[in-house]
Amino acid sequence: MKKRKVKKVLTEEQKEEQKRKIRDRAFKRRIKNIFLNSGFTYLKSGDKEFSIGGRKVELDSIYLYENILIICEDTGSTSHIKDHIRKKHEAFTAIERNVDDLFKWLIDTFSEYKSEFEKYENEKYILFFLYFSQAELPLTDEEKKLYPLIKFVEPATLNYFYKISQCIKLSSKYEIFKFLGIEKREIGNATNQSLTTQFEAPIIYPKEMTGIKNGVRVVSFMMSAEALLSMSYVMRKDNWEESMWLYQRLIDFQKIKRIRYFIAEKGQSFYNNIIVALPDDVSFRSISGKSVSIKDIGNFESCKLEIPDKMNSICVIDGQHRIYAHYEGDSKDKYEEKIKPLRKKLHLLVTGLIFPEEMTEADRIKMQSEIFLDINSNAKPVQPDVLLHIEMLKNPLSDVGLARRVIEKLNGMSSFLNMFEFSTLDNGKIKIASIIKFALRYLVTITPQEGKSSLYEYWSGDKIKLKNGDQEEYEKYIEYCASNLNLYFSALKKNYNDEWNPKENKLLSVISLNGFIIAYNRQLNQNGLKNFEFYDNCFKKLKVDFSNEKFKYTSSQYRKFSDEILNSAFDIDTETN
Repeated sequence: MKKRKVKKVLTEEQKEEQKRKIRDRAFKRRIKNIFLNSGFTYLKSGDKEFSIGGRKVELDSIYLYENILIICEDTGSTSHIKDHIRKKHEAFTAIERNVDDLFKWLIDTFSEYKSEFEKYENEKYILFFLYFSQAELPLTDEEKKLYPLIKFVEPATLNYFYKISQCIKLSSKYEIFKFLGIEKREIGNATNQSLTTQFEAPIIYPKEMTGIKNGVRVVSFMMSAEALLSMSYVMRKDNWEESMWLYQRLIDFQKIKRIRYFIAEKGQSFYNNIIVALPDDVSFRSISGKSVSIKDIGNFESCKLEIPDKMNSICVIDGQHRIYAHYEGDSKDKYEEKIKPLRKKLHLLVTGLIFPEEMTEADRIKMQSEIFLDINSNAKPVQPDVLLHIEMLKNPLSDVGLARRVIEKLNGMSSFLNMFEFSTLDNGKIKIASIIKFALRYLVTITPQEGKSSLYEYWSGDKIKLKNGDQEEYEKYIEYCASNLNLYFSALKKNYNDEWNPKENKLLSVISLNGFIIAYNRQLNQNGLKNFEFYDNCFKKLKVDFSNEKFKYTSSQYRKFSDEILNSAFDIDTETN
């Protein structure tokens, strides 16, 4: 009789270790799939230690595209993470200083790719060092600057690239190039010569026919899907960029799929036009070839439009799905055979905005975001945070606009490092819409109501310049507000460090945070701005049970909770104040 195999019973520790290994494998697989989907070659280097620059190094993975070499480190551990990053930066520095030794090792170790590595001279290769982390890194913006060679890729960024690469496959390489800051002329044997794409017979709208009074001109023309794929970019809010000028939604895979099916089956593109913002260096030529200024064109004159052939230079305001449905698919894509010739053949109708050179970035994005909102307001509902974000772009000095920007800044500081939700790719983070709407806006406003306080009254910067839209003073005020809030909440964190987790109790719930912000604002009239020691002593007196079961305040009871904070922590009688 065959002996029955007894299943081994794992201990809790063994089960956790098994789960960790599964997470690590999935994490590494996502990184690998991003680059493979984008057309990079994968070199399995994780188990191959070698010496370079007097030290032994091991590279988790390497990816190659023409002369672009990406060296990746991936980590799932959070223990001693700063020490780990420091050591990796030292290793990357040794590699950068000994590039010839690196390529000798690459050719010896990956001999099957020898012809690829010998395709270019060593100095022609561009090296990048990426550090992928499974968890949010406990690094402030200032600490990240200590490692200039490293580009950090945290969970939300990884998820973004993974989704984009799943959606548009090989065409997602342009997103990676944008992230790395690579220009088209740097890839392969491209020349340094400035190339342009010329468009015959564009429609240049006379100023009086558009109704636009700010000097922005409008031009329509036909452009191939292939050119748009390489030259376009989208200001997606759920993105890797650290910029306030982002407002669009993440790409929708199902929508891309439906449009791609239509293109493949019908062999034609949609008739409705794509709306874009054109780069500053577009130009016009008369039929005779003479350069013509856009300012001198008024009545549909026959001209040729020239757009420099640069990656990520045309900003798509509306129509991203119609463009990206033409993406370059891989060998498994059942529509790629039909769509491949159509990428060059099919031309989409594009309407482009040409901004005056003197127009500020803020004013440009304000106009773009308003157009986006106008077009999409009757389509899929726009998320509350997107609306707040667009309000910030339309009017950066509005109380909502200021509050949105302050939270962005605070998210890179010690008390709330990476804790706020700015993206649909962020899971389990603190939602910001209600914090902005019901509390923070009143603390940072530059037009407080009569009898009310705000941080603006205590700011010693140039208030005239700020109100006139000076960008430098604007950033100074944002930094001032965020720094004071960071100091205040750092004192709270010190006293409630064990509860400083948004998932396990109510301390970092929107209800609680709004109560603390409102209390901070209300005590300003009596105390003014104080130092860390003052707030630390105040919060030592605060005795609140923030557990999910015992925290007694519910939605919208922000002011009621602020009463308890003022009474207990600040010794302020709210009955008389």
